Amino acid sequence: MSDLEITHKKYLLVYIGASLMFALYAVINWAPFSFAQNIETDSIPAGKEDRKEELQTQLKAIQDEISMYRDEIKQKQLEERSLATEVSILNSQIKKVELELRQTALAIRSTEFSIDANNEKIMEFSEKISYDKEIMGELMRAMYEEGNKGILELIVASGNISDFVDHERLLVTIQASLHKSLEDIKAGKQNIENEQKRLEEERDEQERLRALQKVQSDSIENKKGEKKNLLDVTKGEKAEFERLVAQKQKDIEQIRNQIFLLEGTGVSISLDEAYKIAKSASDKTGVRPSFLLAVLKQESSWGQNIGQCYLVNPKTGEGKGVNTGRIFQRVMKPTRDVEPFFKITDELGRDPYSTPVSCPHPDYGWGGAMGPAQFIPSTWMGYRNKGDGILGYIPDPWDLRDSFTVSAIKLAGGGATSHSYDSEWKAAMIYYAGGNWNNPVYSFYGDSVMELATVIEREIGALGE
Repeated sequence: MSDLEITHKKYLLVYIGASLMFALYAVINWAPFSFAQNIETDSIPAGKEDRKEELQTQLKAIQDEISMYRDEIKQKQLEERSLATEVSILNSQIKKVELELRQTALAIRSTEFSIDANNEKIMEFSEKISYDKEIMGELMRAMYEEGNKGILELIVASGNISDFVDHERLLVTIQASLHKSLEDIKAGKQNIENEQKRLEEERDEQERLRALQKVQSDSIENKKGEKKNLLDVTKGEKAEFERLVAQKQKDIEQIRNQIFLLEGTGVSISLDEAYKIAKSASDKTGVRPSFLLAVLKQESSWGQNIGQCYLVNPKTGEGKGVNTGRIFQRVMKPTRDVEPFFKITDELGRDPYSTPVSCPHPDYGWGGAMGPAQFIPSTWMGYRNKGDGILGYIPDPWDLRDSFTVSAIKLAGGGATSHSYDSEWKAAMIYYAGGNWNNPVYSFYGDSVMELATVIEREIGALGE
């Protein structure tokens, strides 16, 4: 057997083996992934898949109960105010939030499954690419060695022209296969990048859910305290409740001077002043003042214990406490917010290293939120030009009036200008969760904003505004 025949058979065997391997990979592993909005099951190992389906069933049952309590609360709020009605509303609100807390815990578990699945897929892709590279390397080395032989040498080695032509055709076929394999590897790398992006999104989702979980826990305790205080003050007597309501309605000056505190930002102004600023933003955007104040109050109170930080290292996002100098990791997300933050501060003539932003929560997420409305830099940039168009100058996120107006612009974009309950609820949800606004897990936010807006509207009404 000639040297060319041996080489030919060697190539043929390697080519057939490689072709079978790539075909098998294409069928089993290279198919594009499908990620559902809720809980995926196609990329979950069999044991976990059953658990995921069980979580879905539990979530659906809890969501149905939450909807029932939501409707019940809305109906009771239309009734004439009485001690029995107020206590009944508080009881329903407590039960509803307890269910929402359970719902959030299940949603967190769901994201853990998704994160595990994404990590497994990334590892599988990486292993396949490494293996493919080894096989391709062997083929390419063999072809390189063969390519260094002259045509005359190959013809002599083959013994006849027919064998030489067959050999050349096989080389062309292998070259085409190598080219396709290289393209497959490029696609595999792109899939890894996509999976890593999804993984980051899943982790962001988990951080948001953990923040929601903490607020819901606090809300339950607040509602229980509110109920206890109401019963203690009125001693369970209808007459005492009516006297309490009448007293609050008469004390207009106290309401006017009531402190409107944006806890997470250190902003403290009277309700009367806060209303006037919100009314100015409303005149420019059409968003109801009490609704705007409720959103801003909700946003700031959710971060009330975070404090303020300065950015120190733009590459890592590390920062330090404004008052303590304590070093914090995750003060600002480098890949998302550092560049727009530098652009914002540069336009306003601010020093980016001495301009305060929110510190990160100790257990999850990133800091970097700016000013009274707590915009993150990347989000602010999406509304900056609209703010410029309405205000006539570049808005400053650390300015009270500018931040109120830009928040109102964002809410107006979500449909808040029609002033109906449903449209404002949806606008609040979009403000908080963006494209995921219709995820039932986040409905607690919209419900809380609308409840707070009702309270603020009542207090503003008492001022005779």
